[in-house]
Amino acid sequence: MQLCKERNWSLYKLAHEAGISETTVYGWFNKNEFTPSRSSIEDICSAFEISVATFYNDVDLDKLTPQQIELLALFEKVPDAKKSVVIDIVRSFAKGIEG
Repeated sequence: MQLCKERNWSLYKLAHEAGISETTVYGWFNKNEFTPSRSSIEDICSAFEISVATFYNDVDLDKLTPQQIELLALFEKVPDAKKSVVIDIVRSFAKGIEG
């Protein structure tokens, strides 16, 4: 949201520029329905003309739960070749919850 504020973008403009449905973007910010997928984050970064690393540097660690911090710390220890497997596993758990 900070990037939108800095650029004076509405959520509608973010959705339009990133090529993501408005409903999806509004769900992320207004309803906390789910978190963006990696491809959506890449689309957002492309719209903002920033790298994915820059996007994640803007995470407010004070708002993360201890479990989220632990998950991120553990993920950093996973070999790069296995990170996509971890993401797929977590995504499959999340789909079970959403569906």
